Amino acid sequence: MHDTVLLIFILLLLSIIHVNSYGCSCSCCTGSGCSLVYLGGINVQTCASTTCYDTCKASYTTCSTGSVNAVCSATNIFKFYKTSSLIVFTLIIILTLNE
Repeated sequence: MHDTVLLIFILLLLSIIHVNSYGCSCSCCTGSGCSLVYLGGINVQTCASTTCYDTCKASYTTCSTGSVNAVCSATNIFKFYKTSSLIVFTLIIILTLNE
């Protein structure tokens, strides 16, 4: 029993990966002397170059003609490998049914 639980735990750990997730905080305004207004956050593939700025301009109509402030930040998250997770969860089901 303990061996099975330990095996399941190890298999679960092997199916987890550590990845970065990138997000933009978009603030925009139109007109002269306007104050920037936070409009929301958007997920992007990378913080490289002008990706965040361009994404904010394309996503919010207020940003398309006015001033744009786009701040990109990376967040570390844990995700499951899709194929590994399917195999692991199948093994868990098989092991628990055999007990």
